[in-house]
Amino acid sequence: MELSERARSFLRVSSRRVNFERGLTGQSLQREIIKVYGRPNDVMVNLLDRIQERYGGLSYKSGFFDSPVTFAPVCDPEDPGDDVEILYAVETGSPLGASVKLDGEVEVGIDFLGIREFSDLDSLIECDAMFSAAEALGEGAQRYMRRNTARAAVDALRVDQELGLKLVPTACGYHTFWLASDSTMVYATDIWSMLNGIMPPLLKVWTTSAGADERITRIVGSFA
Repeated sequence: MELSERARSFLRVSSRRVNFERGLTGQSLQREIIKVYGRPNDVMVNLLDRIQERYGGLSYKSGFFDSPVTFAPVCDPEDPGDDVEILYAVETGSPLGASVKLDGEVEVGIDFLGIREFSDLDSLIECDAMFSAAEALGEGAQRYMRRNTARAAVDALRVDQELGLKLVPTACGYHTFWLASDSTMVYATDIWSMLNGIMPPLLKVWTTSAGADERITRIVGSFA
């Protein structure tokens, strides 16, 4: 998909390009895939080429990962028992990061655990761009909820007509959500509690509307 103007503005202001190791590409990668898997994989070779060209070396402060990130995608086939994928698509300098699957979906992982979270890397960038827009509203108020409640909390907020919050689908993952109105932005995610079982689901609110944070707190109180 094409990035929104919000995401393009975020990258213009907040990102830079750094050098990264491309590893195997093109025919060299194809030969290694054949060696490991016994057959070629044009889809992966072409996908890596597109992702390296579009995202390789991109670096910025990520709100989703709460960390500086660098996009350093490589494909290094080694084990025929593992699915071929693009590793280090997003590096954080910690065990946390993201890879890209053969179908282009982004798997967020920590150590050896991983969950498919975004439809593509553009969606992750759109998600990160929302944090920049939200911070323009002032300091956010943060609260935690019970496990597996982020989607239900978001649904409860969406139906409240006084808040007027709308889902921002281009910035959402499968367990991560953004809501916005003219004066309020809400971020909610289950992903980290799903990955490590320690950090509970997070909900964060930025608003310039008097009473909106209190109203949101009342609505999502049953999920705390």
